Amino acid sequence: MTMDIGGEAGDFAPESASTTTSASTTSPRLEAVAPRSYTPRAPRILKPSPYPAILGKGLLAAAKMSVARWDRALDNVREVQENTLLDITRHARNTEYGRRQDFAGVKSYAQFQTHVPVNNYDTFSPFIERMRKGEKNLIVPEFVRYFGNSSGSSQAGRQKFLPITERQIAHQRRAGADTLMRWLAHTNDDQFVRGFTLGLFPPTTMREEGPVLITSNPALMVTKIPAFTRPVYLPEDDIKVISSYEEKLDKIAERYLDWDVRAVAGTTCWFTLLFEKVIAAARKRDPGIRHVRDVWPNLRVLLGGGVSADPYMPIIRSLVGRNDITLVDSYNATEGGIYSTSDFATIAGKPERGMRMLPHRGTFFEFVALEDRDSPSPKRVPLWEVECDRSYSIVVTTVSGLYAYEIGDIVRFTSKSPLRIEFAGRLSGCLSVTQELTTHVEIERAVAYAIAKCPSHTVDFGASGDVGAGGTAKSRYALWVEFAEGQEPENMEAFATAFDEGLCQENRVYREHRIGDVAIMPPRVVSLVKGGARRFMDEVTRGNVQGKFPRIIDDARKAKLAAYARS
Repeated sequence: MTMDIGGEAGDFAPESASTTTSASTTSPRLEAVAPRSYTPRAPRILKPSPYPAILGKGLLAAAKMSVARWDRALDNVREVQENTLLDITRHARNTEYGRRQDFAGVKSYAQFQTHVPVNNYDTFSPFIERMRKGEKNLIVPEFVRYFGNSSGSSQAGRQKFLPITERQIAHQRRAGADTLMRWLAHTNDDQFVRGFTLGLFPPTTMREEGPVLITSNPALMVTKIPAFTRPVYLPEDDIKVISSYEEKLDKIAERYLDWDVRAVAGTTCWFTLLFEKVIAAARKRDPGIRHVRDVWPNLRVLLGGGVSADPYMPIIRSLVGRNDITLVDSYNATEGGIYSTSDFATIAGKPERGMRMLPHRGTFFEFVALEDRDSPSPKRVPLWEVECDRSYSIVVTTVSGLYAYEIGDIVRFTSKSPLRIEFAGRLSGCLSVTQELTTHVEIERAVAYAIAKCPSHTVDFGASGDVGAGGTAKSRYALWVEFAEGQEPENMEAFATAFDEGLCQENRVYREHRIGDVAIMPPRVVSLVKGGARRFMDEVTRGNVQGKFPRIIDDARKAKLAAYARS
């Protein structure tokens, strides 16, 4: 059982200090075999968990109670959310920030809005800098030992170090359990505890900084797994601390072929890489192995998050060898933990959009409609007043001392009963294939770096992500660029290499995921025909002369842009 199943953007990367890697090569390319072609193999004896079968029935009963409690919270969302808010402000009323904003006078949500404006990281940065030196009673009364190093940056360009209190850790553990419990109740699975959960998370080593520890949220939560779940949670400690993901996945694939793995937890984009390695390792013993199900026949569920799952699921199903593999997705952040998760609701037999909100796990939610963000006094909407299919910036108040904090995500609600939410993008805009969250500014700087190294002149450009690049489970960037006539680089491959180098300089997570091609392959450059950029813009903006060529190109626009690529 895993207690924190998602990952904030960038959280699944090795720590930035760990930039060395073994001289390993990329995963061998494996032929994708359609699940329907599966032929059952002779039964294998797998190592079971130490837990008796009867425990599974108890866990299923607990899962049904957890789901009922969660649904009651959604039925009474205003009461639950207001109680959460008042608990947070009461706890911090005597802190330096609490006294400044008169938390003692906050008796309702309306008063909270009056006392606390919408904030960003730069508001809390002075307090956090002092907290990292050991001060307490600043934004929360207690000493905070853990700080999550976010992959994003503040408006002032500072690296983000987000406080993670013990209260937040406790809420995250419960929320992580909730996500699994809903799946157990949905499937009525009372045998889950007979196998193991395999977690793919960052190394559990933490960087000491005076009296505090700098880490990532998923890595921290791995160290906080309750004692009763540790016997069924893999990998073992010697693998957990490995910083090189190429080496870590190799070790996992080699060691656990004969273990009864029933769930894999981590960031969605890493599942395909693991499965390629598991099949390759198993084929060394048995060349007839075709799918992951030949190795782990009881694998039924993936506990993921961090990136959109849709592009990865066809590859995952092909590698696992079954169409009924379930992905329990989640939307979460270091700022507060898990916000929502898959609930398996359907309409006319098709999955509903979005994920079910968790209103009772220590985070108070507000939302600002995108069209109101730039107004002098933007209207703040509580969770119980949101509207469906309207784009909002999400604002959170957490038990770790962030109050009315705008995290930079754009979300939409797909249902009000129950409340279901979907991630719709970043306020700054980003390109992300493995949670690297590359911004348009980083793309522009990387192109400028490439132009400096390979003299040329661009008319316009943008970048997209290719999932499953070159027939593998990995991804890469595609730079779509129209060069001025007669101003192309002499060597297009050198230009692509320079663009890659520029991205590595600009984005830490991209750089770490490029080491040894562990998750991101080298980018490709797609040259557009003369006038292609303008014609593309005329098509997507219906002739609006003020339309701007998108620096970050989504899949729908990528399909249109392909018509203007040189053959």
